[in-house]
Amino acid sequence: MTNPQIVSSIIGVVIAAVIYWLVRRDHLAPKQALRWVLVAVVVLILGTFPNIIDWLGGTIGIAYPPIIPLIIGLGAAMIKILLMDIERNKANVTQERIVQKLAMLEAELEEIKHQQ
Repeated sequence: MTNPQIVSSIIGVVIAAVIYWLVRRDHLAPKQALRWVLVAVVVLILGTFPNIIDWLGGTIGIAYPPIIPLIIGLGAAMIKILLMDIERNKANVTQERIVQKLAMLEAELEEIKHQQ
């Protein structure tokens, strides 16, 4: 193994260990942890066997195969950002509905107080 392969393998193992620690401490939900463990496995595999990227680049006709992980990472980051925006929007809608219901309940409570 060459030095870059060793470093990439160590990074993959460290990512997996950190994910395990975060799940054990309840800082990360198992659903998200599964995605991150997948990332750690991919880093470990591609770091240990970099020829996979060269083979994939040659197969699909990419002249500079090392760009493939960057493109995949950028795509994954964009998907994650989109999912975060969707979740934030859902939380905002829920919050607005709760505020509206609270306002209606307060108005109803005031009406009951005035009737007595």
